[in-house]
Amino acid sequence: QAPPLRVDAYNLPNGMTILVKPDHRAPVVAVYTWYNVGGCHEPNGITGISHALEHMMFQGSKNYPEGQYFKLIDQNGGLENAVTSSDYTFYEVHISKDKLPLVFQLEADRMRHLTLDEKAFAKEMEVVKEERRSRTDNTPRAYTFERFSATAFAGTPYQNPVIGWPNDIHQLTVNDLRRWY
Repeated sequence: QAPPLRVDAYNLPNGMTILVKPDHRAPVVAVYTWYNVGGCHEPNGITGISHALEHMMFQGSKNYPEGQYFKLIDQNGGLENAVTSSDYTFYEVHISKDKLPLVFQLEADRMRHLTLDEKAFAKEMEVVKEERRSRTDNTPRAYTFERFSATAFAGTPYQNPVIGWPNDIHQLTVNDLRRWY
């Protein structure tokens, strides 16, 4: 039987809100870091930039160089993922509860100190372009839905695909990303 639903809320002086839902059935934690920014917040010309930033959030920060985030989570038995939507972007980690301080250190560092290296950006944008090709451009149902949404939501921020329009993705620069970050 699931424990009763209880969520504790804490507001930090920096404006961050922390929600905690205790569940002591297993010695693990699920950490979700949500940012209230997604595809609908992007101006024309840089569509897909929130999704590109999502990718770059794993590519190195001041105290954890490129590759370290994945390595540390993996070495400590954790799993990680991220999702960008029209309205938000979130990052998730599932890991042993004694590793919670590590997750907080990693999140705090990438929140404020992303490296946003030019070479890592160029490499990661190739991943984003391939993701667009495989999930949208080469998938008739997804491509049709993208066109339908562009028409149905014309004149609103929801007319743009979260992954971005191909022309915008190809023109994004690391400086665009630094400004967005």
